[in-house]
Amino acid sequence: MDSTESLIGMRRLLENLLSPDNSVRIQSELEFKHFMESDANSLSYLLIQTALDDSLALATRQSALLQIKRIVPLVWSPAFDKFVGPTPINQKIKGILRNSLLKLVADPDSKIRSSASYAIVQIAAVDYPDEWPELLGHLYDSTTNPDSSMFNIIGSLSVLQEIFDDVVTDQQFFEGGVAIQVLKTCETLLQNKFNSAEVKVETLRLLKSLCQSFDNADFDINGREQFCNSVIPQIYQLVISTSKNVSAEPFVNSLTAWELKYETYYILDYFMNSFSNLLESFASASFNLLLQDFSVQSEVYQQLLMSDIDTIEFDKIFTDVKQFYSSQRERKEPYPFLTTSMSKEVEFMQTLIEIQNVDNPVHLSNILDLLAHVSILPSSKIEDYNSDFNQFVTDESGLNVEIAIRDSIRELLSDINENANHILIDLLMEKLNKLGDLKANQLKAETIVFLLSCCFENDDTIVQAPSFDLEKFLNSSLNLLLSGYIVSEEFQFLAARFILMIPRFLFKFANKCKQFGVSAFTKICSVISKLGGVDDFFIVKSSILISLQYYNYFIRAKEFGTLVQNELLGLVTQVSTEATEDTNMTLLDVMTIIISIDNLELTKNSHTIELILTIGFKNDSNFTMSSAMFECIEDILKDIPKPNYDDIVSFVFPFLLQKIVEVKEEYSSDIDLCLQVLGSFLKVNSSYQIPGEIFYNTFSVINKFILVCQDDELIQSSTEALIELVRHSPELCSKFIDPETKETGIQILLRNTAKLLSPDMSDRAIVKLGDLVNLLITNFNQSIGSYLDEILRALTVRLVHATEVPTIENMILIFNALTISQPSSTINFLKSFMIDGKPALVKVLPLWFQAYEVMRGYDSILSNVRAFIEIYKLNDRDIKGIVVDGDPLPQQVPDGIIVTRSIAKRMSIKYKQIPADAKIVSLLLEELKNEITAGDHGAAVGHIRDVDNDNDYDDVDDDDDDGWEDVEDLGRQTLDQLKDYVDEQKSLKRDRVGNNDDMKELLISFFKECTVQNTSNFEDIYNQFMSDNQRKLLSEYLLFA
Repeated sequence: MDSTESLIGMRRLLENLLSPDNSVRIQSELEFKHFMESDANSLSYLLIQTALDDSLALATRQSALLQIKRIVPLVWSPAFDKFVGPTPINQKIKGILRNSLLKLVADPDSKIRSSASYAIVQIAAVDYPDEWPELLGHLYDSTTNPDSSMFNIIGSLSVLQEIFDDVVTDQQFFEGGVAIQVLKTCETLLQNKFNSAEVKVETLRLLKSLCQSFDNADFDINGREQFCNSVIPQIYQLVISTSKNVSAEPFVNSLTAWELKYETYYILDYFMNSFSNLLESFASASFNLLLQDFSVQSEVYQQLLMSDIDTIEFDKIFTDVKQFYSSQRERKEPYPFLTTSMSKEVEFMQTLIEIQNVDNPVHLSNILDLLAHVSILPSSKIEDYNSDFNQFVTDESGLNVEIAIRDSIRELLSDINENANHILIDLLMEKLNKLGDLKANQLKAETIVFLLSCCFENDDTIVQAPSFDLEKFLNSSLNLLLSGYIVSEEFQFLAARFILMIPRFLFKFANKCKQFGVSAFTKICSVISKLGGVDDFFIVKSSILISLQYYNYFIRAKEFGTLVQNELLGLVTQVSTEATEDTNMTLLDVMTIIISIDNLELTKNSHTIELILTIGFKNDSNFTMSSAMFECIEDILKDIPKPNYDDIVSFVFPFLLQKIVEVKEEYSSDIDLCLQVLGSFLKVNSSYQIPGEIFYNTFSVINKFILVCQDDELIQSSTEALIELVRHSPELCSKFIDPETKETGIQILLRNTAKLLSPDMSDRAIVKLGDLVNLLITNFNQSIGSYLDEILRALTVRLVHATEVPTIENMILIFNALTISQPSSTINFLKSFMIDGKPALVKVLPLWFQAYEVMRGYDSILSNVRAFIEIYKLNDRDIKGIVVDGDPLPQQVPDGIIVTRSIAKRMSIKYKQIPADAKIVSLLLEELKNEITAGDHGAAVGHIRDVDNDNDYDDVDDDDDDGWEDVEDLGRQTLDQLKDYVDEQKSLKRDRVGNNDDMKELLISFFKECTVQNTSNFEDIYNQFMSDNQRKLLSEYLLFA
C-alpha cells in the first residue's frame, strides 16, 4: 500500500488538484472521487503518509490534510451525517490516521498543526470517548512531558481547545474529571519558568476556552457550584500571577508578550465580570497591575497612532515579528492585534471601575490621562477619512465591525458611575480651557472634545451642578462653528467633533438646556451655505446629518420647521452623490427624521421620493437598506391627501414598471426590489384607489411577468405585489379587460393562480399562494364559483406536499377562514377526495397541527384557535378516528448514554399516539397557558414550543398557594367536581365564543362550555388523555382566571 509508486501518484494527484488549469483540476477531482469510492482505505493511508513526509513541499502536505478533512465525514463512520460509504474505513487504517494526526500536531509549521488539529476534532466528535478513550490522556502527556518539543506542546494545547469547544460535554467536564485534569495541566505549564512565551500563550487560550463551561454551569446539579466557587479564585490567582511575571521584566517590545498580556486580561475580565462576588479581593491588585501595564504599553501604541501604518517598520519596534507571524494559526497583523489588546485592557478597566465604584478625583485624573494618550485620532484614520469620507460615516455611525480603541473608551466613559462622570467632565473642561488656541492644537482639542462627548453620552443622574456655565459653553461651541474659525477643509475633524458633541451635551443637561436644542441645530445648519460646493466638506456635512439622529432623541422632528428641512434635504442630496453602502444606510435613517418634520410638504413634488429611491436602489440586494427605504416610503405617504398620493404614484409606478418590463427570466435583485416597492406603496394608503390608468398598466405588467417568470424569489415578490394591488382596488380588477387577449381581470388572476398551483412551482415561489386564493374567495366568490372546488383541491395537494414552513402556514390560513365560516362543509370537502391513497383530511390535520405549533402573529394564531374550536365542536367521528402525535414518550435515552451533538442530531423522537380531537384540546390548553402566563397578546406573537408540552405544566404557579385551602387536589379531581365549581361561579354568562376576538376569553369560554356541557364528549378526553398537570392547569384557569 505504501509503495513509492503509489505515494508518487498521490503526490501528483494532489498537485493536479491545485493546478491553475481548470481542465486538469476537474479531471483530478473526478479521479480523486473515484479513488475515494473504490478504495477509501488506501486513499486515506496515502494521504496521511504524504502529510507526514516533511521532505515534500508545504503546499502538498497541506493539500493532503485538506483532503483528509474533506473525506473524513464521508467515509469514516456512519455516525457522520454526510457519510456515503458504502463501508467505513477499517479499524487498522483508523488507528494509523489517529496516531499520525497526533504526530502532525507537533509539526513546526503552524498551518500543518492547525489542519491536523481540525481533523482530530472531526474524528473525536464521533469516536470520543468510546472508540478513542486515550485521546485526552495522550494530549495531557504531550503538554507536560519534559521531552515534548515546544511545537508538540502548542499543537496539543490547540487540539484540547477545539475539543472543549466541540466535543466534551458538561457532564464529562465537571463529573468526568476533565476540568481538574485540564486545570492541573495549565497550572503546570504556566508555573514552569522554562516554558516559552508561546507555550504560555497557548495555555492561556486553553484556559480561555474553559470560561464558557464555568459561566454556563448548572448549579442545580450537586457539587458544581461548590466546585466553581473553589477553583475560580485559584484560576484567577494563577492567571494574574502569570501576568505579574511578564510585567516584572521589560516586555513592550515583544509581540508575544503582548499576546500573553491580551490572553491574561481576557480571562481576568471574563471571570471578574461573571464571578465578581468570588473575586472582589483581587480587584485592587488587578487594577494596579492593569494601570502599570497600560501606562508602558500606551507609549508604544501612541507611536503607532501618530505614524503612517503603511510605512511602519515593526521589526525595529518589536524583536520577535517573524516569530509572531510563524506561530499563528490564522494570520493577523501587528497593528490590529495591538489595538485589540489595548481595547481589551480598556474593557477590563471598565469592569474594575464598576466593581470598585471608582470616584477619587486623583485616581480618575490619572486614568483620564492614560485614556487621552491613546484616544488621539490616528494618522492612518485621518488619511483614510480625507481620501473617503464614507469611512468616517461608518465609524461615527457605529457600523464598523473592526475593533477600535475609541469604541472601548466610549463604552467605558458612557457607562461610568455618576460621581466619576461629573468629575471627568470637569477635568476635561479644564483641559479644553488650558489648550488656548484650539486651531493651533487641533489634534489634542479633537481628542478632548471626543472624550467630552463620550462623557455626555452617560445617562446616569446628574449628582451635582457642573462647575462651568452650561449656556456659555454651548454658545462658545456654536461660535467656533459659526465664525468658521475651526471649519477647515484641511482638518475638518475638530468642527465635526463639536457638531457631534453638542446634541449629546444638550441631552445630558436636558433639564437646563433642552430649550436651546432647536436653535442650536438651526444655527449649525446655517453653516451649510458656507461649506462650498457639492464636492467640499463632506466630513462636516456628514457630521451634521449624523448629529440629527442625536437631536431626535429629545426633540420632536416637527419642531425644526421646513427651512431646516430644506437645508437638510439639500445636504442629503449632496452627500448621496459620493455615498457608499454604510453612508447610504445612514442617509436613509436620517431621511425618516427629515420626513417627519413635514411629510405633506415633501409630497408636493417628486424630488424627495426620487431621492429616497435613488439611495435605496444603490444597493438593491441589501435587506437592511431596503427596509430603511420602505420605512421612508411609509413615512412620506402617511396621511397625505389623495391628490398628492396620486401624483407620487403617477411618478413612481411608470418608472418601476418600465424596469420590470425590460427584465429577462433570470433573477435580478433590482427587479425584486421594484416589486417590493410597488407593494409598499399600495400597503401604506390602502383606502386610496390608485388612478385607473396606473392600475391597469400595473395589473397588466405584473400578471404578464408572473406568467413568464421562472425565478422563485421574483415569483414570490410579484405575487405579493399583485395581492396588494387587487386588495387595493378590487373594483378596478373586476372591470379590467386585456386589450390584446380580451381576458377579464378575474380570468387572468385564475390563470396565474393555476400556474402557482402547478406541481412545477417550488414552495418558495408560492409562499403567498394562500393569500392569493383567500383574496379570490373574499372578493370574487361569485365570479369564481365554478372553479372554487378545483382550486381548493389543488391547494390541498400543494399543502400536503409542501415542506417550507412559511408556505404551509400561508395555505393553512385559507382552511382557517373556511372552517370558521363553514366548518361542516370544509371538513366534508377534505373527506371527499384522496391524496396519496388516503382521505385529504387524514393528510391535512397533522400538518395543520404542526403548522399551528410554530405559527407567528396574533391574528394568524387567533384564526387557528377559532378554527380548531369549530372543528372540535363538530364532534365528527372521522376526526376522532384520526391518530396523530401527542407528547414525546419519556425515557427515550437509555441510562448511562451520553447524548453528544452528533447523537442528538440522529435521534428519532417517539410520540404518544392520540386522537385528533384530544390533540386539539391539548393545543388549545397550551395556548390558554401561554395567554395567561404571558398576559394579553404577548404569548400569541409567535410560537416556539418545547416538544415536551406535558412538562411545561409542571411549573404553573407552584409557589402561589393563596386561595387554595378549600380546593381539592386539582390534578386529581373528576370532571364532575370541576363542573360543580364552574357552575357555582356562574361564569358561563360571559360566554361569547361565537364572536369573541380576545384569545384568553375565547379559550376560557370554550373550556367552560366543554366542562359544563361535556361538549363533543369532553369527559372522555379529560379522563383518558389529559395528565394530572393538565387537569390542574385547566382547573386553576377556569376557577381563578
